[in-house]
Amino acid sequence: MAQNRNWILLRGLARGVGHWGSFVEKMRTRFPNDNIELLDLPGNGTRHKEKSPLKIADYVKDLRAHSQFVKNGETFNILSVSLGAMITVEWMREFPHEVKKSYLFCTSSSAHSPFYHRFYPMNFLRASRLLTATGDEALWEKTILEMVTNSHERREAEILSLMAFTKNNPMSMENVFRQLVAASKYQFPKEVPGEVSLFGSHGDRLVSPQCTLRIGETWGLKPTMHPWAGHDIPIDDPHWVLEHLL
Repeated sequence: MAQNRNWILLRGLARGVGHWGSFVEKMRTRFPNDNIELLDLPGNGTRHKEKSPLKIADYVKDLRAHSQFVKNGETFNILSVSLGAMITVEWMREFPHEVKKSYLFCTSSSAHSPFYHRFYPMNFLRASRLLTATGDEALWEKTILEMVTNSHERREAEILSLMAFTKNNPMSMENVFRQLVAASKYQFPKEVPGEVSLFGSHGDRLVSPQCTLRIGETWGLKPTMHPWAGHDIPIDDPHWVLEHLL
């Protein structure tokens, strides 16, 4: 299918452009005529030395200043995960003329879900390992992947490249907490802000799949639910994601 779409890809909490793993390469192979722009959130990935904002709207302001599509006056789609999807929603709310369509994966809103659905309490002990994992990319990635993926095979296939990226782009716990503050305060608008496709997974062990379903109910949308993948669907089942971008 010959297409020429523009895409911005946004990662979530504590994840950078290198944490897409092989997904981006697969996406470029699947859609060779599309243009893909990878943006790191301030404080994440290649921008790990910067301080993360405390408000979702400030991420939008920052990312717009870094997007070549915005600078060129071009419209684009956004594919985003978790915190990145919250930023996408605010982007669409503030600048609806820029975003043609968004594909939102495994996100949540404080207006629709209680905190214990937005982050399952069973993960607190495991997440606490990250407090001592700074500088230990193996422990950092192993801890995160155990929480956000369900496929052992996919974890093993991706972990070395993810560790290498984390080693060169270490995340600070200060920025993790700042991003958590921004996410905890953000409320989705009552009306869908544009053309949106919602995705979640019944196998998500980090965030309740009810979060996606409740957003869908509020916006009058029927989310597409993966049957078994973890929170990071692009890692667990990249081909499933690509099939839903047609």
